[in-house]
Amino acid sequence: MLNREHVIVAYGQELGYHHGAKFQILSAWNHWYSRPDVGVCVVTDKPDLFKGYPIRILEITSQNFFKWSLNGLQHFGIKLRAFEYAMQTSQSLISLLLDTDTYWIKNPECLVKKICDGQAIMFCDEGSIKGSRNLSINRFNEALTDQAIAWGDMTYQLTTESRMLNSSIIGLHKNNIEIIDKAFHLFSALEPLVDAHTVEQFSLGETLRLENIKVNFGASYTRDWSSIGRKNYVTPILYQFFNRHGENDFSSHLANLNSIEIRRPANVFIRQKLAKLCGKN
Repeated sequence: MLNREHVIVAYGQELGYHHGAKFQILSAWNHWYSRPDVGVCVVTDKPDLFKGYPIRILEITSQNFFKWSLNGLQHFGIKLRAFEYAMQTSQSLISLLLDTDTYWIKNPECLVKKICDGQAIMFCDEGSIKGSRNLSINRFNEALTDQAIAWGDMTYQLTTESRMLNSSIIGLHKNNIEIIDKAFHLFSALEPLVDAHTVEQFSLGETLRLENIKVNFGASYTRDWSSIGRKNYVTPILYQFFNRHGENDFSSHLANLNSIEIRRPANVFIRQKLAKLCGKN
C-alpha cells in the first residue's frame, strides 16, 4: 500500500494551471514523488496534457465539471469534489493536495506524519471571521451574521470560533473522507449568499472544526506564485518550457528542469511595481 498520494487538481482553459501542476511534479520528483511508496494523482479536464507522466490520471468530464461547479455557476467547488474523487479511488490512506501555483521546498513527509484519523492539514490560518479587518473575510460577517442556514439535516450559523483556513494545502486521512462531502454541501449552501472567492476553503475549514478534526498547517513547507505579479512572470516561462520540450516528454522535462527560473529577479519585480504605480498593469 502507498504511504501517501499527492493530489493535484488542474482544470480550465488557461494552460498555466496545467503547467503549474507539471512543474510541481517535476520539482518534487527526484526528492519526494518518485519513491515506490508515494503516488501522484492529477485530476484534470485535460488528461492528454499529462500523458507520458508516470502518475495516475483521473479525468474531469464535462458532466463532472457542470455538477461540481454548482451547474456551472462557481468553479471553486470542483476542487473539493476532485479531491474527493482522488481519495475514493486511491490505494493510500493519506491524500495530500497542493494547489497548481504552489511547490514544495521542504520534505512533505513531515506533514504526512501529522495526518491521521481525526487530524488534517491545511495551508494556514488567515484569522477569525468575527471582527476581521480583512475586507474579503468581512463579507462572511456581512452575509452570515445572525443567519440560520440549512445544511443537510443540520443548521449552520457563524460563530466567534469561525475562522478562515487557506486550502492551498489539504491533507486528509481516508477515514475522514466524508468531511469533503459535508464541506461541499456547506459550500453549496453558502456560495449564493457570500460575495467572495473563498467560500470553498471557508466551508472546508468550518466542516473540519465542527467535526472536531484537529488541523495543522503547512505553509512553511511551500512557495507559490499566487500573486498577480509572480503569476505574470511564471506563466510565460512555463509556457515557453513546455512549448520547447513538448507537453508529454517527461524524461526531457526532468532533464531540463533546472532551466526554469521560477523566482522573479529583482529587476523584474521593480519593473512590475513601477508599471503598477504608473497604471500600466
